[in-house]
Amino acid sequence: LPWAFGDISGSNAYYTLFNHGGPHVDAPNHYGLGGGLDSYPVEAFSGPVKAFDARGYPPGPSIPAELFRHNVEAGDVVLIVTGYIPPVMDDAFPQVVTLMDEAAEFLATLPVRAYGTDGFSVGGPNETSTSGSHHSFLSRTIPVYEQLLNVEKLLGKQNLFFVGVPLNINQGDGMLVRPVVFIY
Repeated sequence: LPWAFGDISGSNAYYTLFNHGGPHVDAPNHYGLGGGLDSYPVEAFSGPVKAFDARGYPPGPSIPAELFRHNVEAGDVVLIVTGYIPPVMDDAFPQVVTLMDEAAEFLATLPVRAYGTDGFSVGGPNETSTSGSHHSFLSRTIPVYEQLLNVEKLLGKQNLFFVGVPLNINQGDGMLVRPVVFIY
């Protein structure tokens, strides 16, 4: 909408956004597990990165804890590349490669700072508010990032720092982000 005040003019726009489409972060209340985005300290959305290649695993909960066991430390942001390709639009839940429950629990109890994937979701259609990757991370107030882009470019790189701060929406169950990774 254009506006003008004397010699100064500009425009403003109004948007309607779906908060879980495209690169986004989930909050605990997305799965009925507590607070919204506003319950996190800003530091929860940044930290050192470890990126892992999970493209060889089949759809479903197939990624084992062994992929991470000797390569992740408490406070790391863990990102995985699954090679996810969005399906042609239909009503089926997209096929996603996800963590086995023991892998999600391993990462969540370290605890990692955040967990993210290039996939449609960190979990599959059979997850509940008491089981699965969403539960493991969100019940411990660990942010979950989904539908990330270009994660494969981080593979094999060292000294990475992730920043993925969402808008601080009161009781927001998720929000789009434009995450960046700094290589230093």
